[in-house]
Amino acid sequence: MKETRRRPFAVGIVLAAILVILAFAGICLGSVRITVSDIVRAVFNPSSISRNTAYIIRNLRIPRILSAILTGASLALCGVVFQSVFRNPMADSYVLGVSSGASFFVGLGFVVGISFVDVSLPVVAFCGSILTTALLFLISRRNTGTLLLSGIALNFFLSAMTTLTIYLSNRQADNILFWTLGSLGSSSWPRLLILCVVTIAATLVVGRNTEAMDLLLMDDSTAISSGLNVKAVRIILLVTASIVTATVVCFCGIIGFVGLMSPHFMRILVGPKHRRLLPLSMLMGAVILLFADIVCRSLIAPSELPIGIITSVLGAPVFLMLLRRKRHG
Repeated sequence: MKETRRRPFAVGIVLAAILVILAFAGICLGSVRITVSDIVRAVFNPSSISRNTAYIIRNLRIPRILSAILTGASLALCGVVFQSVFRNPMADSYVLGVSSGASFFVGLGFVVGISFVDVSLPVVAFCGSILTTALLFLISRRNTGTLLLSGIALNFFLSAMTTLTIYLSNRQADNILFWTLGSLGSSSWPRLLILCVVTIAATLVVGRNTEAMDLLLMDDSTAISSGLNVKAVRIILLVTASIVTATVVCFCGIIGFVGLMSPHFMRILVGPKHRRLLPLSMLMGAVILLFADIVCRSLIAPSELPIGIITSVLGAPVFLMLLRRKRHG
């Protein structure tokens, strides 16, 4: 029993240490090489280093690192929610097409002339996200077994529609293409603040429902007999995950498989109880995305790869492994 209780704490400590190391590495690596002493001086005594170095650290590197951490944690939170509500360990916002739904509506927003700074663009993304989630919810109520295939088909359809918006809008093609690839290159302090508020609020909402999520993994009759309002909890969780997905797509584009990998790895290490699974999955998601961001900036420096390519390369084998395990029971 003591070993079981200590394991989540030990896993959390290890992940936190890895995250700190990756954060310093992410600030140091790039087209301009920066030392750890430069980081310390930029934070506490910016007048002791050049203005360019201080600007790069404080306004480019640090916001990007924090955005990677928050975005990875947010995607992992969405993965935990979708896997619990739909009772499927292969569900996440990317695989089920929820991210593609938000991206498609963002593309439509660009086509009709909605500016990125316009407050209506996140609303448009949320509409695409919530409509896709509602459709998946209706599918899962009728036949849970077809949820994964339906989500993949929906993902392909919405991705094709997004490509169509790129084809029809020559002026906004580059902007729309950004959402289909994913990037943290546009990170800034104002966007980071919004992402932070959304992540904290979503974590509080989902954190209060961890016991309910444990019950959702059982059949509905067992959950209802335990006094759980299954319909209300599902709506709250799905709306929360849809808001988070829409926010991530608005600021970072489509980033796949982080929400799939993080909960899966943590279930292996600490078990399925959501009280432990949720915070550790979010920490794991932050580690995965921060690592992917460092890789995409380092492989072809000074240029960078879209971060969605790196996460897909990491996540596709995990998805195939889960699919094989499910097929063999």
